[in-house]
Amino acid sequence: MKNIKVLIVEDDPMVADINRKFTEAVSGFTVIGTAVNGKQAIEFIDKELPDLILLDVYMPQVDGLKVLSLLRKQEILVDIILITAASDGETIQKIVRSGVVDYLIKPFKFDRFRAALESYRDFKETVERKETFSQKELDKFLAAKKRVADLVLPKNLHNQTLSAIIEFLAGQTKPQSAEEVAECVGISRVTARRYLEYFVTEGRVVMVLDYLPLGRPIHRYQIK
Repeated sequence: MKNIKVLIVEDDPMVADINRKFTEAVSGFTVIGTAVNGKQAIEFIDKELPDLILLDVYMPQVDGLKVLSLLRKQEILVDIILITAASDGETIQKIVRSGVVDYLIKPFKFDRFRAALESYRDFKETVERKETFSQKELDKFLAAKKRVADLVLPKNLHNQTLSAIIEFLAGQTKPQSAEEVAECVGISRVTARRYLEYFVTEGRVVMVLDYLPLGRPIHRYQIK
């Protein structure tokens, strides 16, 4: 299966950049564009149809609900995950009725974000591979959509620390050393290196060597 093409629609540049880094830290996804409002999003979709849209609600010109309504009226085959601060009952009802894949309320943790994308990816892969579903198989997928997936990690690695490190790296503009990660996250350098090496083996983080005039090079890490 080819990588899932993602469009990020978010008017805050910093949030959009973090969402992009979070998305590309999950295997099987590629961000093909960003839009700062609904008008730009519609223009982008007309030119290059993404598989998935990460859509904010509160935006200038054309808000997310109008974009969602327009896409459904035109029967454009694209899936949507809402990522927004909107949490009132009326907005939630409108969104649920529009058939979104998932709904993430800001602020959220990386593990919740990753669970949403992985659940969507697994469902999409299965639907494209199978022609028919039994009730049991369908119930399994519907149940998976209703819960936050637990991350399966190697022994001695914990979701809370994993999320903290990923969130820290996502906010950085340059590679960070294990010592810098440890200091900012509040863990030991040995623990930070263990998690960073795990991320490298998973393909979510890349390691680069920082060569100094004297001494051994420093291992630095950034989200892939």
